[in-house]
Amino acid sequence: MDENKYVAYLHSCSLSQNELYSIFKKEDSPKIFFENLSNSSLEAFVPNFERRTQILEKYKTLNIKQIDSVLKKSSVDIVTLRDSEYPESLKNISHTPYILYIRWKIPTQDMFGVVWSRKITGYGKKVIEKIVPDIAKIFTVVSGGAAWCDTQAHKTTLKAWEKTVVVVGTGIDQTYPVGNEKLFDEVVDSGGAVISIFRIGEPGNPYNFPVRNEIVVGLCRGILVVEAKEKSGSLITANLCLDLGKDLFAIPGDITLSNSLWTNSLIQKWEAKCVITSFDVLEEYDLLIKQNSHRYQLPLLGDLESQIYKVISQEESDIDTLAEVLWIPLSELMIKLSMLELKKLIKKNLSGKYILV
Repeated sequence: MDENKYVAYLHSCSLSQNELYSIFKKEDSPKIFFENLSNSSLEAFVPNFERRTQILEKYKTLNIKQIDSVLKKSSVDIVTLRDSEYPESLKNISHTPYILYIRWKIPTQDMFGVVWSRKITGYGKKVIEKIVPDIAKIFTVVSGGAAWCDTQAHKTTLKAWEKTVVVVGTGIDQTYPVGNEKLFDEVVDSGGAVISIFRIGEPGNPYNFPVRNEIVVGLCRGILVVEAKEKSGSLITANLCLDLGKDLFAIPGDITLSNSLWTNSLIQKWEAKCVITSFDVLEEYDLLIKQNSHRYQLPLLGDLESQIYKVISQEESDIDTLAEVLWIPLSELMIKLSMLELKKLIKKNLSGKYILV
């Protein structure tokens, strides 16, 4: 942290992430480089004279005490590309940031992103409340902390007593939107993290958010797009996901509504897997489920068992309903239900209907 804070000082002098990367491929000590910053020391890394002049002007007026105060007040940890704590997944994106500002610590658990259009519909809210809690049992849920959409993902995860990560499009000391300051504190207090790649004091602007989206994708094994309009920011995230070879999932929606236009399109073009239940996401991975604070591995299921499990995961069902929905003879269905009960995946409730264990 002592050396890394000098990287933060340099970042606040208007040096970009790429310029910091170039400098510290060759320079060993951020402290020495900062304390001896000059036109000549910058020349090898910043060819443009006007840029060097801009950086040196910032350097002369830099308020180090104010930066230190922000880092201390918000308990910000600074991690650079040189550090062992730096996430390996971010080393594989197109624009790898050299410096990360982190409130608390990045969870070591695998991460999964949840994104959608800026304004959430009632349908989108219900989808999040239904699907995210199960995903959060396996993955740390990542989103962008924005109003409406991202906020719902973070709040739903916290309500399930699980960890979530906020990747902000501002400096780590800024709260955008302003009303989410309490939410961000709750995220940190619950063992999650707030992450920024932007310099201290930087406000939100339209150019920051596509960059922020790349960090979300880079951190995650997969991304779930809940709703997406034409030209939606979540489509940028979806394309980044495909470019990086990450798993892309989408929620189908009403074909008459603009918020479902591009999620339906992603599914139609086979670019995203259609998600109706959380099981559609979990089955793509190692099928770990956590219940009652214990982890166990979900046994591999055959096609028919998977279909039965999916139906029951959506709604408790009796045997006649299952036979009708799945077009399965009762004799065969009874065998499969018994197998699922033996695997401790389903059980009968007092009304005689099958539910998940």
